[in-house]
Amino acid sequence: MPVEFDFIIVGAGSAGCVLADKLSASGKYSVALVEAGSSDKKFWIQTPIGYGVTYTDPKVNWCFTAAPDSALKNRS
Repeated sequence: MPVEFDFIIVGAGSAGCVLADKLSASGKYSVALVEAGSSDKKFWIQTPIGYGVTYTDPKVNWCFTAAPDSALKNRS
């Protein structure tokens, strides 16, 4: 049985979560909020000091680097 939504939001960052909340608050619209990644139940993700441990872990951090931008003096 197919599932249908009025809105599908990709990315559960701060903007995605707020948008999903606002759209679904009245109950008029059905919303799917999709986020990449696996479970966040790992010890180092749940522990504040774990930020330093997980920062360079490619299983947690995709280590994305943007292309240099001339508007940012070629910084990325």
